[in-house]
Amino acid sequence: MDLFDAFPMLRRRPLLSGTAVALVGVSTVVRYEAAYYFEIGKPKYWRRPTEDDSSPTIVGLGAIGGSVEQGESVLACLRREAEEELGVRVRLELPSQTYLIHDWQIADRLRIIPSKKRPTPLMVILMPPHLGGPGAPDHLAIVALQTHLEERPTPRDLFGLLRVEKHALSEFFARDKWPLDQVQTHPALTPVLNGQLPSDTVLRPILTVRAFQLLVRSGYA
Repeated sequence: MDLFDAFPMLRRRPLLSGTAVALVGVSTVVRYEAAYYFEIGKPKYWRRPTEDDSSPTIVGLGAIGGSVEQGESVLACLRREAEEELGVRVRLELPSQTYLIHDWQIADRLRIIPSKKRPTPLMVILMPPHLGGPGAPDHLAIVALQTHLEERPTPRDLFGLLRVEKHALSEFFARDKWPLDQVQTHPALTPVLNGQLPSDTVLRPILTVRAFQLLVRSGYA
């Protein structure tokens, strides 16, 4: 999907003007009552930074969402992924600003007029294309929306979720990595798992959650 087909107003931004941007994913920062929920990555994505057995197992902490299917709208993708991954419905929240993330920095802040046809993103995250060559886009993009859940979520099609109480967001995102034993003993952090994490697990924000970390650290979330 072309980013500007989904969000024509972005074409006028200086960073994006004259560029080709492929919208490859839709994600959401989800909240239920006084807590946020983030995905604990599946085992196939776990990794060790070195071959040394003493190095920790790095597990990504991501957002709910996935790839946009052929002919699918942004909202349809979001609702499908939320139902598959959490088993609950989501309600859109209107952010006060939309943040353009480029090179893992807040490159621009936008005020987008709400529309019945198009949701207002919390973040538009730009990434380099996987492959270059003729016809390759200048950027890949993930659009992140802000939503509230209608009931408590469960990790339906996920390995697990991490519940972070709202009052602890700044403390949690002040660090880039959290060892599992510290997560398990922190009163404001609750992992909900469909399996067992290695005892040496270290949780690290990736993609949308890494971008959301920027907002929290900057005082925007």
